[in-house]
Amino acid sequence: MITRNVSACIRDVQKQSTESGSGTQTILYLKGCPLYCNWCPNPELRNPEVRLVWDPIKAKHYEDGRIYSVQEVLELCLDNLDPAERTASGVTLTGGEALTQHTFVYELLSRLKELGVHTAVETTGYVPEGQFAKLLPLIDHLIFYVKHYEREAHRKITGVYNDLIIENLRNSLSSPSEVEVRLNLIPGLNDRPEDAEGFARLLQRIGVKQVQLFPSNNQTDPSNRHNAQGSASPFTEVELAAYQDAFQNLIR
Repeated sequence: MITRNVSACIRDVQKQSTESGSGTQTILYLKGCPLYCNWCPNPELRNPEVRLVWDPIKAKHYEDGRIYSVQEVLELCLDNLDPAERTASGVTLTGGEALTQHTFVYELLSRLKELGVHTAVETTGYVPEGQFAKLLPLIDHLIFYVKHYEREAHRKITGVYNDLIIENLRNSLSSPSEVEVRLNLIPGLNDRPEDAEGFARLLQRIGVKQVQLFPSNNQTDPSNRHNAQGSASPFTEVELAAYQDAFQNLIR
């Protein structure tokens, strides 16, 4: 049973064919994020509400999001698919921090799971433990971004300590979800070989076995979905190899 008055502020809904071509991947960009990362490519998503924004190119105001009910989102995701097509389809929630709007996310994921639709969530992990634990069984694929291994450094670059994030990551590893840990390598913040060693020690301690590294710059989307054309990585092949070596030597 869907609670029809549960709603969320969503900036964008994108649909694309799956790699196999047998289904549709729907990506929801939910607004709201409790972190203030120095390198955030989408700072407009921090605010959880619909705002009126000025477009200097078109010389007019526009709304930077829309309020959707669970039912509306379900209709967009399923888009008249028959049951056979649903199993080949998927929905990814990202943001901002998608899990900030946890009541809506719980309702939506519950319904999608009932319908056999694959669910994925991108998260920073900065969500109250109880809410996070309630959502985990509903997430097939959890993409977990870790910003920094050191507590004070994490607070300095994101505005929050990483204690809650580490605990949620630890708990997710024993959940039914497939957990993918990603590190965005930000020049000057976490890109040195000694940073690789710090990350490796932390992740090894809590049981992470595999990590995806994403060299980034200030023009790059951490989801790696909206990289600007011609936006080159600030890392040379030698620098990236040194980082990988420092990491692998400890996480084996």
